[in-house]
Amino acid sequence: MDESELLFNLFYLLLCMCIIYPPEEFQRLGLSIEQIFMRLLGDENINFVHYHQKRTSLNLFVHSCLPALYFLIHKLKFSVFAVREPPEDIELDPDFPMPQEAVAFKTLTWKVAQRFSLMAVLAVPALIFNWRQQNWRRHPISQTLLKFSNVPDNFQAVASDISTEFRRLDIYKKKLNSISTVIATENWIIKTSLYNVHFAHQSDTSLIVAKTETYNVSQDTNDTLQMVSIKVKPNRQGVADFHIRINALDFRNLEERISRPIVIPENIQFHRNVIDRFIDVFKEQVAKNPIYNADRITERCFACMIAEPNIKIHKQCDDVDRDGRPLSADNTCTNCYCRPMWCVECLARWFAARQSEHDREVWLEQKCTCPMCRAKFCLLDVSYIERTDMTDAHDPQA
Repeated sequence: MDESELLFNLFYLLLCMCIIYPPEEFQRLGLSIEQIFMRLLGDENINFVHYHQKRTSLNLFVHSCLPALYFLIHKLKFSVFAVREPPEDIELDPDFPMPQEAVAFKTLTWKVAQRFSLMAVLAVPALIFNWRQQNWRRHPISQTLLKFSNVPDNFQAVASDISTEFRRLDIYKKKLNSISTVIATENWIIKTSLYNVHFAHQSDTSLIVAKTETYNVSQDTNDTLQMVSIKVKPNRQGVADFHIRINALDFRNLEERISRPIVIPENIQFHRNVIDRFIDVFKEQVAKNPIYNADRITERCFACMIAEPNIKIHKQCDDVDRDGRPLSADNTCTNCYCRPMWCVECLARWFAARQSEHDREVWLEQKCTCPMCRAKFCLLDVSYIERTDMTDAHDPQA
C-alpha cells in the first residue's frame, strides 16, 4: 500500500464517521442525512412516526452504500488487481507465504469483500421495500407500536396519538448525541436512534437509575461532568428495554416531564443540579482544611433543623489573591465568633446562593458572609469540627 492509497483510506474512513455520526460542524452546514434529504423525509411535526420510518430506512440505505462506494472509487483510482512480479534477487523466508500467494490471497479477500458490499446494496433496498408494504406495517417501528395498540393489526391509531402529543409545546426533547434524542410527551417516553425508535408508555413503564459516570472536565477549576444512565423498562410483552444517558444537570427537567417516578437506588448518588454539584466540591475542599476543636455546638443545624452542626467558620486564610498580592481591606476575611450552628450542606447552599450565576467557574474563590453575624469568610475559613467533650469522654486519663 503506497502513501496515496493510505491517505485515501484514512480520508474515506473519516468521511464515513462524519456521515454516520455527524459532528456539530456538519449539522450546522446542513450536511447530515436528515438535512440533505429533508424534502424526501417530510416534517417530523406533521407525522412523527412516518417521518422516523423513512429516516431510519434512509440511514440504513445510505450507510449500506458506503462500502460499495469505497470499492468503486478505489478501483477507479488505484490498480488493486495489478500483480507485481517480485524482484529476482529477493530472499524468501520459508516460514512466510510466497509473494505470489500473498497477492492471490489479497485479491481473493478483496473480491469477497466487494461481493458482500454489492449484496448489501441489493439486499437493503429489498428489505426497505418489504417494510414499505401495507403502509409501512412491517417496519420495526410499526411492529413495536402494534404491541401498544388496542386494535389488532392496526398501529395507525397509536401513531396518530404520538404525533398529536409531539406537536404540543410542553414536551421534553433533548438531543443526547449526534444520533440519539430522548422525547417525553404527556404519555410517552421515546428514544430515537440510527435505525430504530424505542417507545414506552408512561402508564406501564418503570424507570431506574442504572449508574452514574463522573468525568473531570478541568483539573484547574475542579469542574466535573456527570452522566446518568436511566433504564426504561416497559411492562408490555415483547417491548424491549432501553437506556437514556443524560447529563445529571438535565435530570430534573426530564423528571418533571415524566409522570412516573424515577427510582434511584441508595448506592447511587449524583448531582441533580448545579447546587448539588457545588456542595460535593465544597465538602471536598473543606475536608482539606484543619480540624476545629469545639466545646459548644447547637443541637440542630439552624437552617435545616435536622442535621447536627459539623463545621465552624474561623479565619485562617492569608488574605492574598492567587498571585500572592495582599487584598484590599474591603475584600479581607474577618473573624466569626458564632458557635458552630450550621451543617456543611446548608452552609454550602448559603455560600452558592450568594454567588453570581455567571461566574460558576470561580465560586470556590469567592467570599461570603456568615448567616448570623455577617462576618466575611472564604472557603479556607471553613473547618469540620471535633467536639472537645466527645474527645475527653474517650480519653482514659481524663
